[in-house]
Amino acid sequence: MQIFLKAFGWTSLVSFPLFLLATPNSPALAGSVGICAEDMISSGVAKLSAASACSDALDPSDLASCVIDITATDIKGDDALQACYRVRRTDELASCVTTISSDLAAGKGKSDLVLDSCRRSLLPERHAECTLDLSTVAKISPEEAMKSCLAAEITPGMVSPGMVSPVEANPQ
Repeated sequence: MQIFLKAFGWTSLVSFPLFLLATPNSPALAGSVGICAEDMISSGVAKLSAASACSDALDPSDLASCVIDITATDIKGDDALQACYRVRRTDELASCVTTISSDLAAGKGKSDLVLDSCRRSLLPERHAECTLDLSTVAKISPEEAMKSCLAAEITPGMVSPGMVSPVEANPQ
C-alpha cells in the first residue's frame, strides 16, 4: 500500500507542472490572443473591442482572420468584428461576404446588406452560391437574390409529399 501511495505521490508531482502548462493562461495561447488583437486593431477595430473579443474567443486566429478578410471589402472593422463574433462559421462568413462583394460588385453602401445577409444565413457559403446563381442566371438584382436565398425554406411537404406540416395538421 505504501508503494502505491509513493507512486501516486510521484505521479502527482510529475503531472502537476504539466497541468499548469495546459491552462488557458499558457504563453502560447496568450501569444495568439495578442496577435489576434494586433491584427484586428490594424483592420480598424477599436482597441478595447479587439482585446475583449480576442480574449473571449475560442480560436482567436479564426476570429481575426474573419475580420481581416471582411474588412478587405469596404466594411468597417467594428462591424466586421460584430458579425464574426456572432457566428459559428467565421471562415464561411468571410468567404460569403468577400465572394458576393467581389463577384457581384455589390457596390459601396451595399456591403452592409451583404454582411447582414451572410451573417443571417445558416450556411453562408451555400448562401453565396445561391446569390451568385440567381443574380447571374436569373438576372435579378443582388439584393433580391440575397433576399430570395434567405427566404428559401424547405418545408416538410416539399421533402416528402406524404408529410404534413404542423400548420396544415392544426388549422385552428
